[in-house]
Amino acid sequence: MLIYRDNITEISGGEPHTTNNRMELTAPLKALEALKEPCVVTLYSDSTYLVNAFNNGWIYQWEKAGWRRGRDEVKNPDLFKRLLELSKIHDITWVHVKGHADNEYNNRCDALAVMRSVEEKEKLRESDPGRDIPYDGPLAEIVLDSERKFHGRVFDIEKRSVRLGNGSVHEREIVLHTGGAAIVAVDEDNNVCLVRQFRSAAQKIMLEIPAGKLEKGEDPKAAAIRELREETGLSADPDNVRLLASVYVTPAYCTEKIYIYFTRVKGAAGDPHRDADELLKCETAPFGDVLSDVCAGRCEDAKTSLGILLASKILGENR
Repeated sequence: MLIYRDNITEISGGEPHTTNNRMELTAPLKALEALKEPCVVTLYSDSTYLVNAFNNGWIYQWEKAGWRRGRDEVKNPDLFKRLLELSKIHDITWVHVKGHADNEYNNRCDALAVMRSVEEKEKLRESDPGRDIPYDGPLAEIVLDSERKFHGRVFDIEKRSVRLGNGSVHEREIVLHTGGAAIVAVDEDNNVCLVRQFRSAAQKIMLEIPAGKLEKGEDPKAAAIRELREETGLSADPDNVRLLASVYVTPAYCTEKIYIYFTRVKGAAGDPHRDADELLKCETAPFGDVLSDVCAGRCEDAKTSLGILLASKILGENR
């Protein structure tokens, strides 16, 4: 972003095969090249490496050493050489700003960079002749490296570097989750026990079968029985609890596996024993009505839809 008085000009671009370091050097280079005459410039960048190269005088040492840092060659010497040439034309003050913080101009530059990156990647995909050829190589990915980026109460996030079956290396962002357990509980009158609660991610109130997160090492069946008791006050006989399915919720980026059970219960829902922050309401509905909603696409909760569909097979067999 070039700012002069009240005028702001935005410049963005991309290269098909590049690195973050190369683009961080190209951005100020293109901005300085856009100036039509020698100027007094305050140049802001979130690249510590770039700013320190000038403020600490590294770039002048590299030039004297033939663009080497000790035994190693300076990366992207072509860009540093051009920046050094431009720094002799303009009077530049180099200022470092923290990336992904509260600097509105730096955040705007990040947004421009992301847009151009997406465009360049799309061009590469469209021009790749391999896209139109069936793939018959290995499918498994090999994890080369991993780094824990976030630790939370419900899940962690891990960044992985993986090698694909075709030899290319890519990054994966994985949500690490201990899994969950859910249960379809049907009473003597063929009513299914459900809970209604607000789901923050969906930003809506949803009707679901009782379910909850597994504690580390917890038996899924025991967890399903526990959740039924805590959310509805109903008890289930472990000998009459049947596993319907165990499925990954979003296997592309999340390790969460949910175990869905079926049981018959007697009597009406009792007093729940929910967590203090677990605001939910228990209710029952005829199983046939809930099945109709699922088949009509009116149920937006995946575990509930799958559980009801699989339970309908059991109930059909029992009849």
